[in-house]
Amino acid sequence: MWLRRTSENHARDRLTFETDVELAEALRHAARARGQEPELVASDLLQQALAQEARRAHTRASLACLTPRQREVAWLAAGGCTNRQIAETLVVSPETVKTHVRHTLDKFGLRSKAELRLMLRDLQVDSSG
Repeated sequence: MWLRRTSENHARDRLTFETDVELAEALRHAARARGQEPELVASDLLQQALAQEARRAHTRASLACLTPRQREVAWLAAGGCTNRQIAETLVVSPETVKTHVRHTLDKFGLRSKAELRLMLRDLQVDSSG
């Protein structure tokens, strides 16, 4: 697939893209299922992908703002560990873990470790940041 910028007139630029046969057929099939034009489906898919990439970049930037210990706690929590398990792994008190979790959730604007887990998994952000 490749993109090309074209201009129909000076007031309106368009991006056009060419795809392989398999992707073009998948777009046509999705468009028929939705009752939409393939171009509209492609545009929607690209917008969704760009929005997801923006969320992924924001998540990476937020992870970079965490302290190293907060990152460790975030990954352990996202992996399903309880505060007690995290405390044992990192050799700290459960209260310390609770504080790290609270600060981490605050930095991401989340309310629970479950939301943190979903965010990191859904956006496919890995622990290397």
